[in-house]
Amino acid sequence: MRILEEKSGTKRPAIVAAATALFSRRGIDATSMREVAGAAGVREAAIYRHFRGKEEMARKIFASWYGWYCLELQKIVSGPGGTLDKLRKIVGHEFSVATDHSDAFIYFCENEARFARSLPGQSASVRRVYSAFIRGGQNLAEVRQGSPGLLADLLSGALCAVALTWLRTGRKKKLMTHFEEVVQGCWRMISV
Repeated sequence: MRILEEKSGTKRPAIVAAATALFSRRGIDATSMREVAGAAGVREAAIYRHFRGKEEMARKIFASWYGWYCLELQKIVSGPGGTLDKLRKIVGHEFSVATDHSDAFIYFCENEARFARSLPGQSASVRRVYSAFIRGGQNLAEVRQGSPGLLADLLSGALCAVALTWLRTGRKKKLMTHFEEVVQGCWRMISV
């Protein structure tokens, strides 16, 4: 994570980790800078050495996590394998991020609508990556015809909903036990 590794030897990684955790649990608007500082073990003034304010901090944290997530998806979609193989890798990525980086996953899933449009135009987005995946499957006659954007939204929404539900009910360790069921459900949703 670029934002977590920047400025090593400073309090920035602790601030980012604390803010991500608080934002994912309470929301950005319900979290104060004082609470972030307390959770990070720093004075509130230390945050302002790295960020101009809470909105900038929230946007930069989102851009970093979301950007990393989308680039990893892009590698899957542009990599080798058939459509079903890529779908398995996509579901694996989704579940891995949800279990290994739960706070960040919740944070960027819940704030995509708030921040994704403010990202630079060339930035990767889940919708664009999934749309490319759908178009590739349509070109191979493995994915049903229709709007790639709509099918991408359906796939993204389904995967995010499953992972968020399991995280919120405290069952994240069991999420992977349903991997194949989720893959097959998504495949039925998009395949010919």
